[in-house]
Amino acid sequence: MSDNLTWSATLLHNLYENGVRHAIISPGSRSTPLTLASAIHPGIQKRVVLDERSAAFIALGIGKSTGMPAVLICTSGTAVANYMPAVVEAKESGVPMILLTADRPPKLRNLGSSQTVDQIKLFGDQTVFFHEAGEPVDDEEDLKRVAYLAKQAVDFSRDIGGAAQINLAFRKPLEPTTESFQKEKQRLEEITVIQDFEPTTNRSEITLDDEVINLLSSSTRPLLISGPSDPRHDLSSQINKMAAHLNAPVLAEPGSQFSDAEHQIKRFDQFIRNPETRSNLQPDLIVRFGDQPYSSSLLWVLEACNEVPVIHITARRQTQDHAMSVLHKIVCQKHDTINHGDLSPRSSETWMNEWRSLDESVLKLLDEKIKNQTELTDGGIFNYFSDQLSEDWNVILSNSLPARDMLTFGQSRKHQFVNRGAAGIDGVLSTALGIHFSSPNPTCSFIGDLAFLHDSNALYTLQQVSDQAFVVIVINNQGGNIFRMLPIYRKEDRAVPEDIYQTYFQTPQKTDLSHLARASGIDYQNIDSLNALQDIKINDIGGAKIIECVTDAKGSMDLRIDLLKS
Repeated sequence: MSDNLTWSATLLHNLYENGVRHAIISPGSRSTPLTLASAIHPGIQKRVVLDERSAAFIALGIGKSTGMPAVLICTSGTAVANYMPAVVEAKESGVPMILLTADRPPKLRNLGSSQTVDQIKLFGDQTVFFHEAGEPVDDEEDLKRVAYLAKQAVDFSRDIGGAAQINLAFRKPLEPTTESFQKEKQRLEEITVIQDFEPTTNRSEITLDDEVINLLSSSTRPLLISGPSDPRHDLSSQINKMAAHLNAPVLAEPGSQFSDAEHQIKRFDQFIRNPETRSNLQPDLIVRFGDQPYSSSLLWVLEACNEVPVIHITARRQTQDHAMSVLHKIVCQKHDTINHGDLSPRSSETWMNEWRSLDESVLKLLDEKIKNQTELTDGGIFNYFSDQLSEDWNVILSNSLPARDMLTFGQSRKHQFVNRGAAGIDGVLSTALGIHFSSPNPTCSFIGDLAFLHDSNALYTLQQVSDQAFVVIVINNQGGNIFRMLPIYRKEDRAVPEDIYQTYFQTPQKTDLSHLARASGIDYQNIDSLNALQDIKINDIGGAKIIECVTDAKGSMDLRIDLLKS
């Protein structure tokens, strides 16, 4: 005999037992048993999100913030396919999530039956685990397998990093009997709810091999680079200790989770773009931490130093080596310690002072150029709010210019997030919402106008925010301003006419964002001048708010180019 609810409740509760605390549910009929099982579970926090694509990115944000997978529940058909962009990002950035995809029973497949598509391994190699659970069977051995399946899904999604899909076929009737519903509800009400879940953590001491020790010991000009990292993969402690031990500069991108006043070079993006400066600051050893860097300046450093030995210390096993330069890869988890042995560093104070001196001079130059601005620019927005935000804020940076502008005009800090796995502009607001829902901190999302519109369905969920502040800063520079950085726009003898560039690349939009905010019941403010910007005290804001900053696109690009050429 089949009991859809018992089957689903067993799965949901065992996911909970293995650390799952969040379920993001998109409404549908075929997923009724999964939705009800989640609804009556007292330990799982539920969010209903209409758009499955947005729902998946919310789950991604939860996984980024907590290191534990959130569960996604959806009905059959195209609903499942809408998860794909977030599934891709999850795999590329090593973020756990679990997909519970409801399906038609096998008897309805391959017959043209409505809302029935082939969901078996629909995501191909983009998931890290797949299991076709089949139709529910109310049998002790089958329920035991479902319980174990929950553990498998959590383990695979965390250990490998990515999405685990469980495909569940439900036969009608989908609704439980009154007796079945009350039985499962009572069973779940009797569980002990434990919101704080601490997964088992193995702490290891990593002993470096002789060749690595020799490289570190013989280096007189070591350089540390920190790429993107989520809190679970954060190696800030290891970076700090190595930087202090080697007396080495640290170049950390926004989203790296790293911030350290002593060794961090905050304005490196400006001065290492200069080929002569790069040559003068050529290291004899590079130690990378975290994922593949995304900023042009660091990519140029790695490519220019292709003869320099590179050690990569990372919490993930996936290859992250765009320059194909890594000589030694060391897998190190957040709680591990690195035994430096009898390492005797040879780096001098002169090496560190060269970096500090350039950092200070560029900071003065940046302050001067920002001070002389008369128009509202993208750089001015990042510079102002980066200084304003207190340390407890979650900061989420959209792709393309926002992540890069934070590096050039703002700063790297803790609780800062980027979707740099696949680096799409989709799902940025939704990812921010997931981070917000799983964190006690206020949240600020920096996002361009096109990325904001791309994820405008997230406003349906944003209107549910009523606790800590959630501020969306929309940099409206009239389209895809990132293309102004590319040869198709900047090349002096460019072949592409201005009208084609505008229509097919920059794609300026004319949407009145205030109407979108009003339709969703979200507080909105327009900023179009420096005076209006300086009146904003972001730490005093409560609840959800959209701040649209209408900037001078040409002036913003001129400032970037002027600063990076100086």
